[in-house]
Amino acid sequence: MLNDTDRPASHADLIAIIRDVRRRWRLKLAMRGAAAAVTLAIVALLAAAFGLQTLRFTPASILAFRIVIGIAFGAIGYWFLARPLLRRVSDEQVALYLEEHEPSLEAAIISAVEADRDGGSADRSPLLVRRLVESAVEKCRAIEHGRRIERQPVRRYSAATAVVLLTALAVFLLGPAYLRHAVSALLVISRSVEAAAPYRIEVKPGHATIPRGADQSVTAMLVGFDADQAGLMVRKSPAAPFERLPLVRATGNRYDGMLFNVAAPVEYFVEAAGVRSPVYTLKVADMPYVQRLELEYHFPAYTGLAPRKIEDGGDIAVLRGTEIRLRAIPTMAAAGGLVVVDDKSPSPLTVGSDGSLSGRFTADHDGFYRIELDAPNGPHVNGSPQYTIDVLDDQPPSVSFSKPGRDTTASPIEEVFVEAKAQDDFGVKNLELAYAVNGGPATTLKLFDGAKRLTDVTAGHTFYLEEMNVQAGDFVSYYARATDNDTVQGPQRATSDLYFIRVRPLQKDFRRAPSQAGGGGGGGNNVGQLSEQQRQIISATFNVQRDRKKMSADKLRESTTVVALSQAKLREQVSDLVNQMRQRLGAAPAGFNEIVDLLAKAVDQMKPAESKLQARDPEGALPPEQKALQFLQQAEEKYQLQISVSRGGGGGGGGGGKDSMAEDLADLFQLELDRMANQYETTERASQQQRDQKIDELAEKLKELARRQEQEAERQRRQAMAGQSGSGGGSQQRALADQAEEAARQLERLAREENRPELADSARQLQQAADAMRRAASSNDSSAAAQASAAMQRLQEAQRQLQQLQGSRGQRDIADAQRRAEEMAREQADISAQAQKLDPSAAGAPDKAQQLAQRKDALEAKAGELERQLDRTAGAIQKDERDAARKLTEAANGIRDSRLRDKIKYSKGFLPGGSNSEYARSLETDIGSNIDALRKRIGDAAAAMGHSQPDAMSQALQKARELARGMESLDQRMREAANAQAKGQKAEGKGQKAEGKGQKAEGKQGQSGQQGQQGQQGGGREGNPNAPPNAMGDSRGGDNQPSGMGGTRPGGRFTPEDVRQFRGEARQWANDAQDLRRLMRNQKLDTRALDEVMRGLQALQQADSYHDPDALAKMQTALTAQMKRLEFELRRKIDANGNQVFLSGNDEVPEAYRKLVEQYYRALSKGKQDRR
Repeated sequence: MLNDTDRPASHADLIAIIRDVRRRWRLKLAMRGAAAAVTLAIVALLAAAFGLQTLRFTPASILAFRIVIGIAFGAIGYWFLARPLLRRVSDEQVALYLEEHEPSLEAAIISAVEADRDGGSADRSPLLVRRLVESAVEKCRAIEHGRRIERQPVRRYSAATAVVLLTALAVFLLGPAYLRHAVSALLVISRSVEAAAPYRIEVKPGHATIPRGADQSVTAMLVGFDADQAGLMVRKSPAAPFERLPLVRATGNRYDGMLFNVAAPVEYFVEAAGVRSPVYTLKVADMPYVQRLELEYHFPAYTGLAPRKIEDGGDIAVLRGTEIRLRAIPTMAAAGGLVVVDDKSPSPLTVGSDGSLSGRFTADHDGFYRIELDAPNGPHVNGSPQYTIDVLDDQPPSVSFSKPGRDTTASPIEEVFVEAKAQDDFGVKNLELAYAVNGGPATTLKLFDGAKRLTDVTAGHTFYLEEMNVQAGDFVSYYARATDNDTVQGPQRATSDLYFIRVRPLQKDFRRAPSQAGGGGGGGNNVGQLSEQQRQIISATFNVQRDRKKMSADKLRESTTVVALSQAKLREQVSDLVNQMRQRLGAAPAGFNEIVDLLAKAVDQMKPAESKLQARDPEGALPPEQKALQFLQQAEEKYQLQISVSRGGGGGGGGGGKDSMAEDLADLFQLELDRMANQYETTERASQQQRDQKIDELAEKLKELARRQEQEAERQRRQAMAGQSGSGGGSQQRALADQAEEAARQLERLAREENRPELADSARQLQQAADAMRRAASSNDSSAAAQASAAMQRLQEAQRQLQQLQGSRGQRDIADAQRRAEEMAREQADISAQAQKLDPSAAGAPDKAQQLAQRKDALEAKAGELERQLDRTAGAIQKDERDAARKLTEAANGIRDSRLRDKIKYSKGFLPGGSNSEYARSLETDIGSNIDALRKRIGDAAAAMGHSQPDAMSQALQKARELARGMESLDQRMREAANAQAKGQKAEGKGQKAEGKGQKAEGKQGQSGQQGQQGQQGGGREGNPNAPPNAMGDSRGGDNQPSGMGGTRPGGRFTPEDVRQFRGEARQWANDAQDLRRLMRNQKLDTRALDEVMRGLQALQQADSYHDPDALAKMQTALTAQMKRLEFELRRKIDANGNQVFLSGNDEVPEAYRKLVEQYYRALSKGKQDRR
């Protein structure tokens, strides 16, 4: 090596250059080695990860691969990093390396190094050596000291290393999870191999000591992985092989199992997907254990359910507030014990004389319970497994309007009948009707006051509009409220949607002009679009206010914002219409000024409503919204009247200018309404398609749920037939129950959005099915099969209702197509009439022609949309209604073949010059004929819909069911009205005493009246509160005897208003009975029983029938009983035709034994009455 002592300064420069080159050369070697080492290390990690995954990360495999990886990393580091960097190189070698890579040096560096090394020799001149070194240094400076030699290799190796590292990072982060687990297990050596294992199975109870002969539950939790199945490996002696028992998946990655009757020590472990838990030992000791557990459910008093006894109990699924009384029979005597709920609510058990232990607790929340018994020489020991408590909430009642079930119109002197229907699982407490005129103060009427527990209540009311002093343009809004009998969580209330009765003018006030034959003014149907949209906004606001307690803050904000935007949009549209009409008023008739003023008042009311909605105050927004609706309806009615007068051809001169101005304003008004109608229909059609799609998805989900529940019911049935316990399928049943409840919630949301009571019924069926599933999951005896069967039948009923709803779409779509064809016909008739009156030389003719052209464009667009709708509907009903589908296809082809759209478009060319030419008139006539032919074809398709036999029978049964429930409700409400009058006529104490006697008599006869109601499904509600009508037979008839009519019973005369309402309701039921009779005759069914009911309903329409409440009660009881028998016969026929298979039987009594059963129940009833 060179010595720096006494050397010239240029020597130091040369040494610095040599050292710099050596350092950069070593850096290049290091980067090259690092790239290779990193690549090989990552490959080694990947290989180790794959090996660990194959071996399922056992502790031994982790330890082995840690050693292998450590050796591999050391070898790679030594070979590719340490070994190259430890190599020593001389200055001459460095100079030679530099010369090889920089030929421009021309051996100057190597010569300088050698000369400098021998610079002290005598044969070399020091000056020459110095000059040689200086020359070499200068040349090195010229080539940047040789830095560019390693620059590219260092960059290349650095880039390669970075790419490898980034690729490896992406692979480990985005690749399978076992790669990350492997890196953690191999590189974090501070953890033990057991803690480093990502896959493990946590088993409870682990090592434990249990009573001899006990049943021990085993829970396995898979941590870090998932498996389709898991097995419990058990052996009863060290020499015996392990036996595999299946575990049942509960929730997530948890598996449950049970070891029955453990009489000797056992070893066990759990295995899943190649992963094993440690081996545990269960030791046994002579300690008390529950051999058999008897349960008795005492349901809340408001349900009216009788106590239910479970011989072999365990898991519980009961209504909230149910008292559970238990009796435990231990394997050996125990001094005492506890029933522990959720590990924090122990209750002592009482020891009986027979050695059994009794206790009780109330099921008020989901959880678990177990029995602990006193050990002979120690503390409490677990005397039973941990059982599940599933609390079933009492669902709130449902309420809707079955008649008319939609918004209606009526003249100021008409009578409008509405019918409310309420349902609750355990009885409707009361049913109220609330109505208001023009959004004023609401009046509440009590339609039903549940003195008798009825699960289905139907009540009607007739609005006598003439007595309400309403006029054209006014409206009556109404809704219903129902309350149940829940005394545990408090009475729950349900409110129906809001409906409207729009008051239209009397026929004499609405004079349609001759030129409007078939409907003019753009069809006339669109005149109500302003008020229709406002009604939709009011209904949406009402629904938000009704449901706000169930909404989250975000959902409330979203809902009110949507309604506020709708109100703002309508306000802008009406405001624009007002401005346009004011610009053209001029010398228009005074009636149009009134229309503009009313529209302006509506706008003024919409503004505060919009502000209230933006402030999330839907209740405060309702009054101004309803006031705006009143002004809009009045404006529309005045428009109808003005249009009929202005186009009525009222002769005489001097009024031509005003008539023309009136027509211009009418056309402007109508064009705006047409535009709004088209926008509304387009939006509504898109929303309807989305809702239909949701219903289709739910129908498929219900189909799959019903299939799986049928399999579960069959499994339960086989277990019951084999005498096995019903346990083992609880987890599957609970999972199905969760899915059924989720589907019920979705259906409930759709029911609110669509205002479809049938969807609400399906949601209720699904909720009842979910409750039955939970009862089946908790049952350990033969009743599990009955509960599973009941759940399956309710699922199938909900599925059937959805299928009927899907099938009704065809009728709905065809009815919509008919309506649109009618509108097109009216629109074409009016356009044709206006075109013929168009005078090209008159003032304003171009504007008039332009307006007619716009209406023709809209008509052509309607024809195109109707064509597409007909094609869609035909395709949708092709499978079930081939004849109707064929006729719809013919109607769509008629639009295409007749070139209807082209004709409408072509006819616009005649407007500027007038349409009085023969060809123009012929073309307009041809268009009208084509539309008339289209209407006829759609009408033929509508007539071909719904003639299948099963549908007709189902409709007959549905009508019979509605009649039976409605007449039963009417009977009860008549009794309530009579009793209310009786209480008012007698002293309070006597009245209460008489009522008590009546209720006692009712209870006596209620036993004989329920003979057709016995044998409900195992999971049904015991003691069906829907007692037949003869259960009320003569018990109250005497109490309804009016004073002054003879006899000793207290007075019960009806008020005139009661009589009027009851007669109106009887008239409606008579109409429904007539429809049922028509259906039955079409199906060749015997109608003699229904004829008797119809004669009774005709008698109820007579005022004389209400003079004797005693006779009225008897007649009404007989009618209701007859109607229920008719309903039963229809159901029996449908069940027989449908070849239904019930897995656990049904309530139907075979014909050969029916008389014997009836005699048996009559004897029972008579015996009980005699004892009382």
